[in-house]
Amino acid sequence: MSKFNMSTTDAAIAAISLDRAGAAPLHVQLTSQLRDMILSGRIAPGGRLPGSRAFAGDLGVSRITVTTSMDQLVAEGFAEGRHGKGLFVAPHLPDTSLKITGYDEPFEIRPIDKGRSAPLPFQPAAHDARLFPHQEWAKLLEQAWRNADTRTASGIDPSGHPALREAIAHHLHEWRGLRCQPTQVFVTAGGGDATQLLIRALGLAGHDVILEDPGYPLFASELLQQGVGVVPVAVDVDGLDPAAMSEARLAIVTPSRHYPTGVTMPLARRLDLLAWSDRHQALILEDDFDSEYRYRGTPLPTLIGLADNERVLYMGSFSKVFTPQLRLGYLVVPEPLVASFEQVLRERGPLASAVAQPALAQFMVSGRFATHIRRMRRVYSARQQALVESVSRHLSGLLEVQAEAGGMHLTATLSAALSARMSDTEVSQRATEAGLVLPALSSYSAASAGLQGLLMGYSGFDETELDSACATLAGLLQM
Repeated sequence: MSKFNMSTTDAAIAAISLDRAGAAPLHVQLTSQLRDMILSGRIAPGGRLPGSRAFAGDLGVSRITVTTSMDQLVAEGFAEGRHGKGLFVAPHLPDTSLKITGYDEPFEIRPIDKGRSAPLPFQPAAHDARLFPHQEWAKLLEQAWRNADTRTASGIDPSGHPALREAIAHHLHEWRGLRCQPTQVFVTAGGGDATQLLIRALGLAGHDVILEDPGYPLFASELLQQGVGVVPVAVDVDGLDPAAMSEARLAIVTPSRHYPTGVTMPLARRLDLLAWSDRHQALILEDDFDSEYRYRGTPLPTLIGLADNERVLYMGSFSKVFTPQLRLGYLVVPEPLVASFEQVLRERGPLASAVAQPALAQFMVSGRFATHIRRMRRVYSARQQALVESVSRHLSGLLEVQAEAGGMHLTATLSAALSARMSDTEVSQRATEAGLVLPALSSYSAASAGLQGLLMGYSGFDETELDSACATLAGLLQM
């Protein structure tokens, strides 16, 4: 055995044993044993490793076996060469955390419990993956990734992929009558991202924002976290009432279909809301979250389409009309505000994933997005009617629902007999324990006392599933 600088190294090297009949190649065995000795401290940092020729002779293997092993240790950062002196253990090891006592003891890595992948019955705005155009979407993603311009792009437009912004502008013009330029469109990572962007670009911190009550909880939580004052205003049968609104920097409204009650704001009240904006020089954010899903009747014009001022912003989402897995949405802002939003995005950077945006743009431009929406309209309209019939069949005398002109859920009212026995939160709790998702309407309200009801989603479930869930719910409420 050749001699080395440190006796501990000599002893460690002498303990190496290679199994020529083993499944692993000899150089792999040698690398593994040397690595373990270094990590355990048997060969100390800075210790000199044997020369390849002498080491190969001592082990009775070819020199290439030793040099291959040593090269691997160098590549992994466990060893380093010193010109004219040989190979030494690196003074600073790459995996120092592995040197903690007990690292080599048996340890089981348990897989994460993935839980249920499909949505639970009545979950509002649930997405039915069975209806998603998986093959078409997969082809578009592959095509987008194969495109050299997509793969080699040195930078990402923080406002969104240009082709997608153009496609959104065309879609909004054709479906909602909006007249906006692609430069006014900003791609977001959903409602939370859009709200954060609004807070910074509009300088909302320290100002008041009016929210519908009941309303979408995300808005209130995001605003309050960023130091924005939240003023809840009760919604009646015609939606948000401008007569009850005080001065504020911004009002966030869902006029086409209020969330969660489903009421539609009539034209006269929309005009009153725009007049409030003029009177207070205030901004309005129009959240048009599921307007594509209208099953009958002519949709009323958007606020942004009615406005002759430059104070209405418009927000939409692909989570409802395509798939929530994209985590993509968009904002349309007036021309005078474009520069402010661009500046915030340049400073902060985009949160919306750039991977799917080119594919989504192509899906929209090709006409397949419009085809998909029309298909889902037919399916969801039939499911809504099926839910109405199932509630009538199984829950008569307990809950009442009315068919609506659009949307992805219905708001059920509790009968007098049921409300005398339990509240909507108690019904919701019973449903949860039985594996149903039936949110209480009162949980969406910050100030409206006595508001009772239940949100019954139908979009993610076929007629058989809805009927079975209604039968289950009836059993729970008759107990």
